[in-house]
Amino acid sequence: MDRTEIEANIRRLNDQLAEIIEEKNFVLGQTGRHVPGHVARGYEATITRLEKELAEWRQLLAREEEKSR
Repeated sequence: MDRTEIEANIRRLNDQLAEIIEEKNFVLGQTGRHVPGHVARGYEATITRLEKELAEWRQLLAREEEKSR
């Protein structure tokens, strides 16, 4: 995989992460509306998964940059 593809995946994951955080804040910020606990846990699980994937892609990018030096 080349650097361009890696960077594209990082951007895509960053966008997904920002979107899910925004959605979570909107849904959980609704006053007067009960949100089941599994919904909140689902958001947290998704955020954790995306952060882990991002870390892996960033490590891959760092290795690619190191190779190109």
